[in-house]
This record gives sequence, structure tokens and C-alpha cells, in this order.
Amino acid sequence: MAINSNLLFKFSDYINKRPFKQAFPWIGGDLQTLRDTFIFDLQQAKTNKKILLPINNILSEKFDGDYLLGFLELPENLDFLKGIVLITHGLGGSTRRFGLKRIARKLVNNGFGVLKLNLRGAGSARYLAKGNYSARCSNDIILGLKIFRQLLNSELKDSLKNKEDLPIFGVGLSLGGTILLNACLDFSSKNSRKLLDGLACVSSPLDLLSCSNCIERPRNFLYQKWLMQRLKRQLWDGFKNEGILFPKSSLSKKIKGLKTIGEFDANFTAPSWGFKSLEDYYYQSSPIFRIQNLIKNLPPTLLIHAKDDPWVPYQSTFNLKNSLNESFDKLTILITNKGGHNGFHSNNGCWSDEAVKNWLLSL
Repeated sequence: MAINSNLLFKFSDYINKRPFKQAFPWIGGDLQTLRDTFIFDLQQAKTNKKILLPINNILSEKFDGDYLLGFLELPENLDFLKGIVLITHGLGGSTRRFGLKRIARKLVNNGFGVLKLNLRGAGSARYLAKGNYSARCSNDIILGLKIFRQLLNSELKDSLKNKEDLPIFGVGLSLGGTILLNACLDFSSKNSRKLLDGLACVSSPLDLLSCSNCIERPRNFLYQKWLMQRLKRQLWDGFKNEGILFPKSSLSKKIKGLKTIGEFDANFTAPSWGFKSLEDYYYQSSPIFRIQNLIKNLPPTLLIHAKDDPWVPYQSTFNLKNSLNESFDKLTILITNKGGHNGFHSNNGCWSDEAVKNWLLSL
């Protein structure tokens, strides 16, 4: 899908007129980051449809009954459906996360269909696939999207009123954005079609090593402890599958001994996805080292990051922005002084949600 330069100019004009301003009492990166944890979301999506997407075994082209679980939500009026947006969650998250549901509602209310996706082993999809997702679980995304496109053209054709060749966009929150970026970089087709027709990433790590080092800083002790509790629970909930590799007692000892994200990745993520070491996993799964050489594989892409993000350093995103030239016109990078990690809470709601919505409308 080509970029409409006139519309992108309007998007740039929109951003210039509506820069991010943090709202009281969510002042500073930490409160911006934590705000969504204080929110109880009682709203239910009206048109959620369960979508099961078959995927191959990890490091294999064999299918052995593994699935990704998504929830498709469509706007009431399908006559002007603008496309489908795939939304992916971050580390230790799922489709239950408030931030994911909030941006999904905004997009649905503005004419987009939304596929909220639980990554491998996450949330209510825990027992539908062996293992857990990684930052470079590209095959899961590529195969899942292939199957989903087939569903759009067959089973869902009637509900979409015979709309053909709908554009499919991606929105990745935190690590979910890294995963979608890697999948786009890894995807190639004979007809030069991109994996997605547009991709927006909010607070997404481009360099996993710097991100791991940041979260292990003493000031982030409580953040890391909270994340580790979520990751351990996710791993333990799937012990029946993981037990193929580890006896229950052995797995229990391994889980209890984990204290950092780096230890979790070194003991489980890296080896299960075939990486030689933790360092190998972080290097090969960091988009910053591949974007320039594989820029042709990317669709129009929006990156949003805050300088006061306490989890993911913004420096890699800043360096990428400074390295852009005319050949990188498909990348739009917004770096704000404030906003925290997946925060961006302003007096008018979530600023990043609104920015992503307007950017998608500009494509």
C-alpha cells in the first residue's frame, strides 16, 4: 500500500498541533507507566469472535495441534470498513490487558476491524500451544496472518459483505511491536507484498540487551519482580507442555530460582527457540541491527517512544531517527519528552492511541 504524502502531511500537522502533555496526577514516567494498572475495565466487546489460527511447532514446519487464539471485533457498520488491525500485547501480557482493549475500542469506533491476538502460550491461549512466545517468533505471526487472510476470504466473507483484499495493519504494544517488526523484516514474498499494510509500535524495544540492562537497574526492582511473577505464572500454567522437556519437580526448581528477565530468557526463551545463548537471542531478535539492511520488507511504519520510559531506553529509537535519510521515508518516528512506558495519558485520554488511530487513517 502506497503512502499518501498529502495525508501524511496532515498527520504531521495534527501531531504538531497536538503534542503530548501529561495529565495530572499521572506526572512522570513511573506514574504514566502504572496508570493502567489502577483501572478496572468493565466494558465488554459486543462482537468478539474467537479465531483459532493453527501454527507450526517451534523451530519446525510440522503442525502438531498448536494454535494462536485471537478475538475479532468488528464495527457495527461494515459498509465503510477501513481494514483489519492486528494488535499484539507486551511481555507477560495478553488480550486481557486494559491498554490493548482500550486502543482496540478506539479503532473499532473509527471503522476498523480488530484482531486482538494472544501470542504463543499467553493468556487464555496458554494450553493451545507448546512453549512461549519470543521477541522473534516471526513464524507464528507470518503463518497466523496467512491463515487469517484465508479466513477473511472464506469463512468471514459473508460477515464482511464480500469485501475483498482488505488491508491488514499491525499495532504492537511494547514487546508486541518488536515481534511484529521482526516478523515484517523476516517476511519476503515473490510479488513484493509486505506482511502488513502498515505497522505502528508503541514503546517497543529495538535493542533487547539495553532493555534487559535497564529493567535490571535497582530503581526498577519492583517492576522486574512484577513482570517475573507474570512470566513465572505463565510458565507454570503450562507445565504439562513444558514437562516434555523438564520433569515437574525440575521445572518447579528452575522457576523458583529465576529472579531477572535475563535469567528467564537464558533458561527458557533462548534455548527453546534455538538460540546459542542469551546474547545470541538478544542480538538476533533486536530490530535495530537489521532495519537498515531489510528496510524493503517494512510497510509504512510508525514508532512512538517516550524519553522517560523506565522500562525501555529510547536511545535506539532516537539513533534510528537520526540515521534516517530519504530512503527511509516509510518510517515515522515520534519521540516525546514524557509519557512513560505505554502511558501517554493526557487530559483528552491516551495520546498514543489517538496518534496511532490518526496515522492509520492517513495510510
